[in-house]
This record gives sequence, C-alpha cells and structure tokens, in this order.
Amino acid sequence: MPVRRPALFALLLASAASGALGAETEAPAAQLDELVVTGEKTDRSIQDTPTSVAVVTGKEIAEQNLVDVYDLINRTANLNSIFGKQGFTIRGIANSNVTGVGTGDLATVYLDGSPLPRAAVNGGPLDLWDLAQVEILRGPQSTLQGRNALAGAIVLKTADPTYEWTGKARAILTDQDEQRRFAAAIGGPIVADQLAFRLAAERSRADGLIENPNRNDDRAGFRDSDAVRAKLLFTPTDLPGLRVVAAYLHDEHSNGSTYSFTDTPDSWKNRTVLGDRATVDKVRSDIGTLDVGYRLSPHLTLAAVTTYSQIRASTVYDGDNLPIDSAYGDFTQDQKTFSEELRLNFERGPFKGLVGGYYSHLDNKHDRSHSVFKLSPVDDLGLPAAISGFYPAALTIDTSQFYPQTVETAAIFGDATWQVAPRIKLHGGFRYDYEHQVRANENTVVLATPLPNPADFGALGPTVAAVNALINAQLLAANSSSPPAKTTYKAFLPKVGVTFEVTDDASLSATVQRGYRSGGSGVNPGRGGLYAYDPEYTWNYELALRSLWLDRRLSLNANAFYVDWKDQQVNVQLSSNVYDYETRNAGSSRIYGFEVESRFQATAEISAYASLGYANTRFKEFMVTGATVADLSGNEFANAPRVTFAAGGTWKSEAGWFVNLNASHRSAAYQAVLDQSRRELKARTLVNAKAGWRNDRYGAYLTAANIFNTHHFDYQYLNGGRRQALLGEPRLVGLTLEASL
Repeated sequence: MPVRRPALFALLLASAASGALGAETEAPAAQLDELVVTGEKTDRSIQDTPTSVAVVTGKEIAEQNLVDVYDLINRTANLNSIFGKQGFTIRGIANSNVTGVGTGDLATVYLDGSPLPRAAVNGGPLDLWDLAQVEILRGPQSTLQGRNALAGAIVLKTADPTYEWTGKARAILTDQDEQRRFAAAIGGPIVADQLAFRLAAERSRADGLIENPNRNDDRAGFRDSDAVRAKLLFTPTDLPGLRVVAAYLHDEHSNGSTYSFTDTPDSWKNRTVLGDRATVDKVRSDIGTLDVGYRLSPHLTLAAVTTYSQIRASTVYDGDNLPIDSAYGDFTQDQKTFSEELRLNFERGPFKGLVGGYYSHLDNKHDRSHSVFKLSPVDDLGLPAAISGFYPAALTIDTSQFYPQTVETAAIFGDATWQVAPRIKLHGGFRYDYEHQVRANENTVVLATPLPNPADFGALGPTVAAVNALINAQLLAANSSSPPAKTTYKAFLPKVGVTFEVTDDASLSATVQRGYRSGGSGVNPGRGGLYAYDPEYTWNYELALRSLWLDRRLSLNANAFYVDWKDQQVNVQLSSNVYDYETRNAGSSRIYGFEVESRFQATAEISAYASLGYANTRFKEFMVTGATVADLSGNEFANAPRVTFAAGGTWKSEAGWFVNLNASHRSAAYQAVLDQSRRELKARTLVNAKAGWRNDRYGAYLTAANIFNTHHFDYQYLNGGRRQALLGEPRLVGLTLEASL
C-alpha cells in the first residue's frame, strides 16, 4: 500500500508535537547543529543566508544511505533528476537547457571549487563517498558564479585532511542490480600541525537491471566506477594565517544501456533490449584544485582558487535497441578547463563582503561524433508524398561531425552586507562578465542508399531526376566546413536586497537580482552551417524567511520567488526537414513558487526533516515553425513537477541501534514541451529506509530503496516500432558494513 503525503505530514506533526510537549517536562534536548554555507564565497550560517539553499552534511549523507548526488537531488524541494540520472532541474529549469541547446549550462555542479562540464554531470564524478557537505543553491548565482548558474548551483565539498589520524571503510551490497561497492578513506599528519594528508578511494561494480538476450549479455545495463582522491593540507608555522589545500581526483565511470522495452507485460521486472551493438558510456575525469587562503589581518583574508580539469567522454550506442542496424553511432569528447579566482574577503564593523576577479579557459577541441540512421523521404526530408512509391521507405544516412570550441571568460565581481541599523541589513552585489567564444564546424553527410535511376521510369524520369536532385541538394547543404566563428558577450549582473531581523531567531529578506546565460554559436545539422544567438536574462524577485523555534531545536525556513525570463534560447524548427533546426532567442517565460524546509531535533536521539517545494513554469512566448506550426505559449517546461515533497526521521539509541526512514514525492509532469495533451510522467512517491547497529568502530545496516516498488519512468517514446523508456529503480534491498578508526 503506498504511503500518502497526508500520512507523512501527520507523522511529522505528531513527532514535532511529542517533542514540543516533552520539552515542558524533560531536560532540554540537544539543539540543532549549525549549518554553515560556503557556496557564496564566504562562510555564514544558513540562518543568515537569504539565498534558498539546502545543506546536507556528511553525517546526513551516511544516515540516509545517499550514494550519489542524484539520490540527494530527489530528496530536495524543487529539484528533480531527469533522463535516468543524466541531468536535473532546479525550480523546473533543466541544468543543460529548457528547449534549446545553448553553449553554457543553466546550473553547474562544483567539486571542491572546480566546475564540472556537462559530460561529467551526465555520468561522471558525482558519488558522495567522503564528502563533508553538499550545498544546493536555488535561484540565480550569476553574480558570484557567472555564466552557468542562471537556475542555481550545486556545491560539493570533500573532507579535508586533519592533524589527527582518521580512517573509515564501507561496503555496500544490493540485490537486484548486484551492486558491489567498496570504499575507504584514511588521513593524518605528515608534519605535526603543518602538513597533513587524506586519501579516499571507491570501487563499484553493478550488473544493472537490463539484459540483452540477443547478445547473450546479462550485464547490458552495467554500472561501474573507480575513484581515487588525494588531498594535502599545509599550514606552516612560519606563516601564521596561511592555509593551503591541494586536491587531485581521478575518476572513471562507465555505464551500459539505460533504455529498455516497456511494451511487454513484465517490462518493470524483466528489463530487456535486443540491440545487435553494445551501448556503452564512459567518462574519465582528472581534476586538480589548489585552494589558498591567507589572513592578512583580523579584517582581511586573501583567497585564490585554481582548478584544472580534463574530462574525456566517449559513447558507442545502438540507437534502436533492435537486432538491425537502422541506427547506431559513437561520440568522443576531450574537454579541458582551467580557472583562476582571486578574492579578497573583508569584515569590519557593520561591513562584510568580498571583491574578486575570475578567469577561465575551456578547450573542447576534440568534439567528434559519427552516426548512421535512416530518414523517411516524406516525413523527414519533406518530399511530396505522390512520389513516395518510387523510393525506399527509409534512406540510410552516414554522418560525421567535428565541432571544436574554446570559451574564454573573465569577470570582476563583488558582494557585501551592510548593517545599517541594529536589525536592518542591506545586501548588494554585482558581476561584470566578459566572454569570448571560438567555434568551427566540419560536417560530412553521405547517402548510403542508392537513389532510383530516372531512366527506369520512362516519362516520369524527369520527375524522379528532379526529386533526386532535391535530395542531393539537402545532403550537399548539410556538408560543410566552416572557418572558426568568433563571438563576444558582455553582461552586467546586479543584485540588491534587504534583511529585517524580527527577533534574534527570525528574519525576513527581499532580494532582486539578474540572472544570465551567455549566447553562443551552434551548427544546424540540416544545413551544416554555423549560426549565432544572443544571451538570455532573467530578473528574479525573492522573499525569504529564516527562523528558529523551541530553544533552537526547530528551524523553519522558506523562500518565495518569481522569475521573469527574456530572450530565452529555444529550439526552433526552420523547415519540414527534421534536422533543420537552430537555437534562437525566440522565447520568454515566467516561473513562480516557493520552498519550505524544516529541521527538528526532537530529543538527543530523534531528529527529523521535511521540505515542500512548488514551482509553476510557463512559456509566455514560444512559436514553433516548420513542418509543425504551433504556438506553445502557455505550455509548461518539460520534466518540471509542480510539487516536490520530502520528509524523514532518524532514531539513534545510546546502545547503538539506528533507524532512518525517509520519503520523497514528485507530482506528475510533462516529458516534452510540444505535446502536452497529458502528463506522461506520473506522480510518484518513493520510501527508503536504513536500520542497523554500530559501536565506536563497526556498524552493520540493512537498507531498502523504493520499499513499495513504485513503478515510474523518466522518459518514454516509440523507437523502431517498440516502446522504450528510462525506467526508475525498483525496490533494492542491501547490506551496508562500516568500520572506522
């Protein structure tokens, strides 16, 4: 029987009430741990942060059995994972795009200060082993983060070395997917109080849930990963105030098929594909960071963060998942990113803030792809139906693409808070962003299906010849080699706000700021030429409540927002040729909603949390042309559930017994922007648990994800005459073993 939202609310309210009543007769319970937000370039309590931010500590990651970032995303208000954990939405806005491609992302994941490119977010180093904290910032972070943070940002902070010896190990075994995950971390001093290290590693192997009987492959949906991280902490006694943290990560993730057939009665339990080719995604990440902080005086701190990453991604795929070669291909990318940020943080009297400069260079000169697929002469190329009998039902097209690109960004920014009165603070910030892009194009298209010979058609020969010429002209247009195109973008991004402290434990804030995603250039697959498009902007209006109750055992925080989005980069179809499309500034939209989040320390042994999100997305202007002409004004964003809810509680006894129960809910959503006749993505509620025992050294737990085996999928479509989908995970029962020094 599924757990319904009212029942979860009632459970939390009962827990809160019992804790509040107990406070009148029992000794005061432990207060909530203070959560410190670092993602806005300065350290401050979450209660002093007007930005909507969800903070999850390393302790909570372990308690809730969170393995990767997507586990966390699905338990956070107004966040949602999409496309089988290959992306996410914040307030209904997808991290990569809403309905266009775009050179930059709309939300970025940062790992120890290093921005992760899209390939890494789709299948790279997002495991949560040995993380100290995760911060999810909702709403634009353009002032402090720049071009790729219009919707928000996710900040991952790994555990730093310490001058005391620490170590831990973990093993996770699960049933249906046959996952075997082993991890360990150790660290301690090299030179007492001056130099320390930390090493962390994790290895995971999972057969997955999808089989391919055509290839006799019972690991068609495998998921494998290996990661090693090394960190050094340097605090020399000869230079008091200097703190240097250096980190290096090598990570490899590889995955098999993600789609499976859903047109069989037992498709949820028995997931299969029949492709004659294997589908494999590989992402290899090497990331280095150097974080230097030097306290110049009691009021000034100089910080420098240097990052370098190389993300190598490759994909080979069977595009139809059938035992025929109607669609297949491969893709490779070798993306290198260097960034440098220099920042001066200050705090004196009523003023607190920072100023800084930023530079990054992204080199994506090895973006290559190859694909073979079939096109319908009538449906895809727009040829007259009257001549369809003269031609094959499908034409085989062999294409190769090479789209090298570099992006150079420079910015200056600032952010400050001024206590103008005993209970009133003013906030302000700005960013001036400059970006220079260079992109080239080499597109080769070959027709692998012979066209009919006009001489075989007698009097109709000239008609057939004319149609052949039309087909060849479209193929010729798609073949191109364009010299590097250069585009430059500039943006000024302001932010202003005010906070009124109602009491010592409650405050109200109002903020207005501008969000931004730079323009860029792309390649029209049908015409083979480069095109450019302009930046897009949002104005964001936000109200925030921060409050503590019951002797600081209960927090209740809320944000309400309205977003006005102009010059939105959307995908526009230019003709009846299905591959004749471009990204253009042809849309506008609005988004409004709220997040409410609460934590409760009922007693020293019992804690709980709950969050509720609502995001209403709607296009104000979006016209589709080409073979299909439609006015999509009024349509919602794809993969954007209006309501998200999560709640959970943990009980820890003095004897070592432990129980965590948590649930998350997503309301129904559309899976596409064009067809919104029904919400294909049905509402779903997932319930998870972890229970066991531990002492100071060892622990053993049973885990269960999706306890009620709720059926759900992220995307479903008709491919090669078969219905295929990205199915969610079924009930997975596992065993977790832990040890620590």
